Parts: sequence; structure tokens; C-alpha cells
Amino acid sequence: MPQVKGSMFIMFATAVRADKSGAMDKFLTDKDRAVIAQRVLAGTWYPFETYKNCFTAVARVVAKDNPETLREWGRQYGEATMTSIYKIILQKKDARSAMTAYNSVFKSQFDFGKTEFKMVSDSEILIGLIGFDQNFTILHHVAQGWMERTIQLVINKPVRSEIAGHNWEGTPAVVFRLRW
Repeated sequence: MPQVKGSMFIMFATAVRADKSGAMDKFLTDKDRAVIAQRVLAGTWYPFETYKNCFTAVARVVAKDNPETLREWGRQYGEATMTSIYKIILQKKDARSAMTAYNSVFKSQFDFGKTEFKMVSDSEILIGLIGFDQNFTILHHVAQGWMERTIQLVINKPVRSEIAGHNWEGTPAVVFRLRW
């Protein structure tokens, strides 16, 4: 069963617990409710399905599935995380070395899936998010904003991004194109 580290799960579990309207309840299973009723710890592994359900509840109720809102969440959470917990990535001087370092961080947060990247030119990179549900588009928008802001912080230039496709050299993936 795929799992996610608590550090990626805490904010969604907290948001769901804080919802007193009940609007998020319809996205959760009894198992999800049991998991988030406990104290969520950053270093503990949690079921990816519960993470996905809580993520979906927050995205649908709070962000109303708005892709730009979700991307902005990714930018903000990416910056907060990269400037505090994963500062080593921001010590890199280019997109290639930042993504190499990012891959290590990614592996520490998910026990499945991976990211791959391909430098297209000195000012363009393709990043593939591999092994995640192709239909989990809310995650794709958040990840797009996260990658965009991370690379922007490393190269200190404005970065434009787009979801370029759902295929990475024959492997099921979501592909982000970043240009600067």
C-alpha cells in the first residue's frame, strides 16, 4: 500500500479537522476519519489513499478546484518548505542540480513514484511526476506550482510553467514544462 510522510499530510489533516461545516466529510472514508482523529506526526508514514482523500476534500471545498489557486498553494508551500526544511536544494546554482537534490527529498516523502527531469536547453526543463494517479489533477496543479517556485528560488529568475502532457518517454507521468 503506497504511503506518504506525515510532513506532507499534516496541513491537509489539520484543515479537515478544522472544518466545522461538514462540507469535507463526503470525501472521507471511516478509515480516513480514524487516521486524522489521531495526532499526525511529521516523521510517520500514512496511507496515500487517506492523504489523497483529505487533499481532495480541502481542494474541492476551500480552493473550489481552481487550478490557479491550487498552483499558488504549491508555490507557497514549496517556498515555505524549501526555505526551511530543505534548504540544501536552494544552495544549488542551476535547475539541473536543484532537481537532482529535489529527487532525494521526494523519495523521503513518498514510498512510491518518482520524479525525472530532462534539460531541454539552458532555459527550459521538463519534469515528470511518475507513478501517481493520472486523474489526481489537483495534486498536479499543486506540484506544478511547487516546482515552479523551487526552480525560481534557485535560479533567481521568473519561471513560467505549464502542464505539458501526461506521457514521459512511454512511462505514465504528468510532465511539467518550466521556462525562464
